[in-house]
Amino acid sequence: HTSDALTSYTYKSPRGTMKVREGTSFTTAQKSSSVLPALPKSSGVDRARLKGYLDDVANAADPFSGATDTYWTGKALGRLAQLVPVADQIGETGTRDKLLGLLKGRLQEWFTAGGASEFSYDKDWKTLTGYPASYGSDTELNDHHFHYSYYVYAAAIVAQYDQAWAADSAWGGMVKTLIKDAANPARGDAAFPFLRGFDVYAGHSWASGHQGFAAGNNQESSSESTNLSAALVLWGSATGNAELRDLGAYLLTTESEAIAQYWFDADEQVFPSGFGHDTAGMVWGSGAAYATWWTANPEEIHGINALPITGGSLHLAGHKAAIRRNLAEMVRENGGPAAEWRDILWEFESLADPAAAKSKWDAGNAGYTPEQGESKAHTYHWINTLDTLGAPDTTITGDIPTSAVFAKGTTRTYAAHNFGASSRTVTFSDGATLTVPARSTATGTGTGGGDPDPDPPTGNVFQLRSGGTLTTATGATAGSDTLASAGGANHDGTPNQPQVYEAKKVNGTLAAGKSTSFRLQVDAGTAVGLGQQARISYDLTGDGTFDRTETYQYFATDPVNGWEAYSEGRGLKSATGTLGNLKNGTVRLEVWSAIGNAPAKLRTGTADSTLTIPFG
Repeated sequence: HTSDALTSYTYKSPRGTMKVREGTSFTTAQKSSSVLPALPKSSGVDRARLKGYLDDVANAADPFSGATDTYWTGKALGRLAQLVPVADQIGETGTRDKLLGLLKGRLQEWFTAGGASEFSYDKDWKTLTGYPASYGSDTELNDHHFHYSYYVYAAAIVAQYDQAWAADSAWGGMVKTLIKDAANPARGDAAFPFLRGFDVYAGHSWASGHQGFAAGNNQESSSESTNLSAALVLWGSATGNAELRDLGAYLLTTESEAIAQYWFDADEQVFPSGFGHDTAGMVWGSGAAYATWWTANPEEIHGINALPITGGSLHLAGHKAAIRRNLAEMVRENGGPAAEWRDILWEFESLADPAAAKSKWDAGNAGYTPEQGESKAHTYHWINTLDTLGAPDTTITGDIPTSAVFAKGTTRTYAAHNFGASSRTVTFSDGATLTVPARSTATGTGTGGGDPDPDPPTGNVFQLRSGGTLTTATGATAGSDTLASAGGANHDGTPNQPQVYEAKKVNGTLAAGKSTSFRLQVDAGTAVGLGQQARISYDLTGDGTFDRTETYQYFATDPVNGWEAYSEGRGLKSATGTLGNLKNGTVRLEVWSAIGNAPAKLRTGTADSTLTIPFG
């Protein structure tokens, strides 16, 4: 992201291949990441159902779930703050104001010295610490940006509705003091260090205060770091503080790219082949680890870099293929779908594949316990809104930070929140404009230019085309092929009337450490007891003999209308032969019904159904 002159030198590093610039400075230029106070209103959300979920939270005996320390209080504040604009959208002003009252009361309790909970300044260490502290936030200065992100975010939501509360002379001065501790914008401030844990050169924050590990410093929850950045955008916008708004935009945009590359290996250029994973739970100075501090459960390893899901999470949608690989690995490592943090992972998936996420919500929303910082109200609103509007289209940006674009098919929905006291027109990079009334969110629609996914299949990623073709070309019209019924017989492992797709004259070098992956959208409609199966075969030289054949476990579809995602995460059932380099080779995909008494559909002509081969 630099146009500065670079030397011809490169070197291997814990972040992949580094390039060298000679000089005392460098500059980068990126598209600013979008932030919204909440996803906009949509027709996909049932008002009565959402109201019921909101009432469950607002009327709970203890909306803060017993939280006392800085981190868990912050999580509770974030959970309630997410629901304020959602309640406002559907006209539930009583619930909105009740939630605002809860936020104000708990924030003011922490912002007042002398009570059971407070923030205290330490002049020796130049830091503001919340007590009761947690996770070494006092003894080691750990995680201040994580903890305080929730307080600033909650305060920003309050400021959106009560500017007097956010005035410096009221409670805004304390909010700005928290910001100074975690992300001080002033280099010459004697009270707090510049930016605290944010490493401008690395492009992301570090979490451990003492930095005393042999492996260097570390950061686990990159998403809680960007939660602070997004909160700064909202707080600065709500209070008219352009300095803090723009600081938040810089931090969010910069760290979002670091997350994409160093946590999610979005371009598959950073992780060494021996790492064996598509995501990192923790980034260290000396490398990365597929781990968390407290558990080896894959759900938390993958989810900790997504939560909290808010209007500041939209940047993750800039690398949709990485989200798909991430979640496919989670299923493989977990031995099946998520059970604990399923709401976080559904919401994460909806940033790339809203329909797939909604199918999981529809099937599983009755039987799960929300993650501690989430609620069924927010998850329902998030998933159903994106299913209606489409995933975020990060290729298009607005001229204010609090604007975003969503795309479904060729229809784009433009959204923006205007914190100002008068109406304004927001202009988007594709030329679209949107008039937004004062202190309101507005949406409008327009026609886009085909599939908005900024990760279209190229190179070794093939789309399916009706008629039996595998192609790296994009821009086709979405369609479907019919998978014939298994006729009540068991065809597990043996193709029966398969749909066959081929790519011929393929050349490629086998990539070390990589394996076949696929993502096939299938739908059994309302039929019960169906399962679809895939087999991928490689003829390395095009001589008509398949040198390698891989058959995957079948996918049991649900009896609910809507596309579901079948991936290699189901596991390999059998394999014969050995892979090698492709020279004028043939790649074949076969898909059939392994079990069941009814036909099913297989989606074609779209980036929603792809086969990725392990070749460069």
